[in-house]
Amino acid sequence: MLSRIIINSHSESSIALNHLLDSLKLDIRNKNYNIMVFIGGNYHLTDYEITTIDNITYIKCNYNSIDYTSFIALSELYADQIDNIYLYLHDTCKVGTSFFDKLEKINFNNVTSIKLNKPFSNNIGFYTQKLINQYKLFLQEIKITKPISIDFKKYIVSLEDKIFNEDCNNIILDNYNGWKYTGPTDYYNTGTMRIVEHYPNLDLYKIKANWGQGVWTINY
Repeated sequence: MLSRIIINSHSESSIALNHLLDSLKLDIRNKNYNIMVFIGGNYHLTDYEITTIDNITYIKCNYNSIDYTSFIALSELYADQIDNIYLYLHDTCKVGTSFFDKLEKINFNNVTSIKLNKPFSNNIGFYTQKLINQYKLFLQEIKITKPISIDFKKYIVSLEDKIFNEDCNNIILDNYNGWKYTGPTDYYNTGTMRIVEHYPNLDLYKIKANWGQGVWTINY
């Protein structure tokens, strides 16, 4: 069964993070899950700083590897919990009203990873700890303990869905193959234009700043 919901975040991304958490809290079933928020960009820390409020654990990380921040922490902190299965989300997501209904119907028997969309999944989906452990060396190579550059952002985007795509046992949730989106708009009122993608197979929304529009940003 699903062990935890993982949220990949950053110290400057509280607006998006709170928006996602608020959407999860609209359904009382969020209490059935351990929600773990990994917050990159806390370069002043010497080690992880962990606090728990109700069913949400906040883990501050002294590095920022964009999408891979959470995976690095999982490989360092939970490597021995090989039976764990996670749903990985970006903080720039929100869940719809049928999210938990769809989540509860997923069969995790013999699963190593589940991608949300055939062409691209933005790294969003389901992973086992056992699979993440196989990438520990790669994850250490991209662990960045200082503010990142736009070139590093582009490099990480080029690695999008790497773990999914290299997993010979990966499956696609409901065999979904599509791209539904609206926008762009300044969704968070932060000055950054975004499109809103919808994954109907999980009733999940991704609010995306870099969608191939020709202009790159690392703003939160």
